[in-house]
Amino acid sequence: MTSRAAASPIEIVRQLIRLAAPPWGKMLLAVGLGVAGAMSTVGILAGSGYVVDRAAFRPGLGAIAGLLAAVEVLAFLRGPLRYGERLVSHDAAFRSLAHWRVWLYDHLEPLAPAGLRGWRSGDLLSRVTDDVDTLQDLFLRCLLPVVVTVAAGCLAVVLVGVILPVAAAVLATALLIAVITTPVVSAVAGTAHGREAQLRGELSAEVVDLLRAAPELLAFGQEDAALARIEAADRELTRLARRRAVAGGAAGAIVTVCVGAAAVGILAVGIPAVGSHQMGAVMLGVLVLAAVGAFETVPALAAAAVRATDVVAAGRRLLAIAEVPVAVTDPEQPASLHDGTPAVHVHDGRLRYGDDLPWALDGLDLDVTPGEHVGVVGSSGAGKTSLVHALLRFWPLQAGSATLGGEEIARLRQADVRRAVSLVDQDAHVFGGTIRHNVALARPDASEVEVHDALRRAHLDDWVTSLPLGLDTPVGEQGAQISGGQRRRIALARALLAGGRVLVLDEPTAGLERDAGARLVADVLDAAREAGTSVLLVTHRAQDLSGVDRVVTIERGRAAPPSAPSAS
Repeated sequence: MTSRAAASPIEIVRQLIRLAAPPWGKMLLAVGLGVAGAMSTVGILAGSGYVVDRAAFRPGLGAIAGLLAAVEVLAFLRGPLRYGERLVSHDAAFRSLAHWRVWLYDHLEPLAPAGLRGWRSGDLLSRVTDDVDTLQDLFLRCLLPVVVTVAAGCLAVVLVGVILPVAAAVLATALLIAVITTPVVSAVAGTAHGREAQLRGELSAEVVDLLRAAPELLAFGQEDAALARIEAADRELTRLARRRAVAGGAAGAIVTVCVGAAAVGILAVGIPAVGSHQMGAVMLGVLVLAAVGAFETVPALAAAAVRATDVVAAGRRLLAIAEVPVAVTDPEQPASLHDGTPAVHVHDGRLRYGDDLPWALDGLDLDVTPGEHVGVVGSSGAGKTSLVHALLRFWPLQAGSATLGGEEIARLRQADVRRAVSLVDQDAHVFGGTIRHNVALARPDASEVEVHDALRRAHLDDWVTSLPLGLDTPVGEQGAQISGGQRRRIALARALLAGGRVLVLDEPTAGLERDAGARLVADVLDAAREAGTSVLLVTHRAQDLSGVDRVVTIERGRAAPPSAPSAS
């Protein structure tokens, strides 16, 4: 497949259409309604011109009553036709938008977390939201306006040609000039949209970083530098927007000139035709006003040209996600885990995050028997978190083996591994919902009794029961309305509710004061013993290890001989 970075705009559009699987029936109906709406405008203007010209000869009312009624009917239908076109086209576009979103999620989900290590969250968020939303314009403001304009223009030329062929030639020439030059001029503003989309992603990333790191930036006096980067990106975006506005004004001026040229040209050929009796005098106004009506949809081409560059740039950024290699995949014929608490065994495990990077695990050996509680310690960068990544299948081992219940982890489905191994990460996320929603995230179908039982084992049930709203108490954005210890215990309750028979705790006391951290670890180990769950406790704090069965020290990706747990 062609690389998205090198693919032509036509290839990008073709791939987007294939992924969108648009409802072509609805799209054709939208085109028909759009053309009918455009031709109703031509009919209203042409009919009005005939009525005015005919009325100048003072015929009886009966001579023009029928045409007046026809004009009124067209005027009445014009609104519903336009409304119907927008209703049907938006319905089709939103259905396609749903397909794009599902496709994007299907590609992002296997990448997380290993494949997304090099992505800034703000830039990724921009692709997931802004770029996907931009794609709806592929049908609404790009393809549909072009088809409607060309079809309505051709019909208008035919209508004028029936009355006076030479006038049709004049109208066709003016329309052709407008249809070609207007998008070209407008597209000049869109040639830099690849840069604009990149700037929007950078701006989003800088804003997210600024908001998240505001306390640190203020503490170290670096807020001005962060704001300067944001302002620089904003100035560049403003420059590009001004460029668009100028090009849009130029495109509008071209349409106006072409309308005027068509009207003057038709008068220039129509007046001699009336003088030579090639057509009736009353038809002169019909020709001129029909020509004016034929240009009604042409301005949409300017917007279509600009939006087309937007869509191509957004599509290129979005499709680039499909080129990110998936680090972990499920086997074609996965093995099955047996019931009960599985043993964990790692032998000569080797892992690194890039060919040019040092080994994070370099021949690691580790055994955890069913129900055993093992502490894992080591300096920063020693390989503790990499061990967690390997056990959860977040990242594959490049050499050696890791087994769960006697089965190679690489031969197990990721979902099966993560049902058996529950993780409480040091950065476990608490969502901006209620306590119930955060705990039941592990099992959305869990009953209220099961949620309370998980909270009880996490020693949080008494606190939740004392709250006026109980489980429905909001916790705030990232748990801002509760304490750090309560956030950790909610994450623990979530892991306990998941029912994994191996519980991995990665720095569970980070950010907590000494006594609170010690109580949390003790409660976790008590709950694990109650359930017969194995525990792998990764920590820097010696006091957290008093309740484990043994301690494994990891240095430079290798395990030192096991030692007795420290009580200090």
